Amino acid sequence: MSAPSPAPSASTPPAARVRRPAETEAARARRLRNLAVRLADREHRAKTALAALNGALPRSRGHVTPLDEIDDEVRRLQVWKARVERLEALLDATERKRETRAKIVLGGALLAEATESEEAAGLMARVLDILDRRVARPRDRLALVETLGLAIEPLPNRAAATLPDFDALAMARLARETPGVEATPRTRRRKKEA
Repeated sequence: MSAPSPAPSASTPPAARVRRPAETEAARARRLRNLAVRLADREHRAKTALAALNGALPRSRGHVTPLDEIDDEVRRLQVWKARVERLEALLDATERKRETRAKIVLGGALLAEATESEEAAGLMARVLDILDRRVARPRDRLALVETLGLAIEPLPNRAAATLPDFDALAMARLARETPGVEATPRTRRRKKEA
C-alpha cells in the first residue's frame, strides 16, 4: 500500500501551464490562408446581398489604403477583417431600414384604406380593435392618439395585477411552523449608539 500524497502547502508553486509548441511556418501560412479564404467568402456574401438590396455596392472612399499595399500579412488580414465586418454591419443596418420602411408603408396603406373605402367603418373598427389588443405601452398608445387621432384610450384597458399581502402570508407561515408561538411581524432593531 502506498503512502498518501501530501496535501499541497501554501509554499508549493502551482502547476505550470502546458504550453503549446511554437507554430511552424507552414502551420502559420496554412492558418493565414484559411483565414483569408473565410474572409473572402464573408466579403463576397455581404457584397452580393448589399448589391441585391441597393442595386449597387457602397462607393469606395479614396483615403482607404488598398490591401495590396499592406506588406505585413497579419496586418493585411486584420484590415481586411475590419472591412468585411463594416460591410456586414452596413448590410444589417440596410436590412433593418428596409424592414422599418415596409412596416411604415403597410401601416399607411391600411390607414388610407380604412379611411377612404366604402367599408371604412368595418375596417377601421377592426384596425382599432387590433391596436387596442396589440399595443400595450402607454407611450405608443399616446403617440397613436395624438399623431393619428385614433379613438383608443391612451392607457390600456387592463386591470392592474393585484399583489398578495406578503405580511399576512409570512404570519400564516410562522403560525404553521411554530404552533405555540404567536406570530407577530418582526421589526428591525436599531443599533445602540456608543
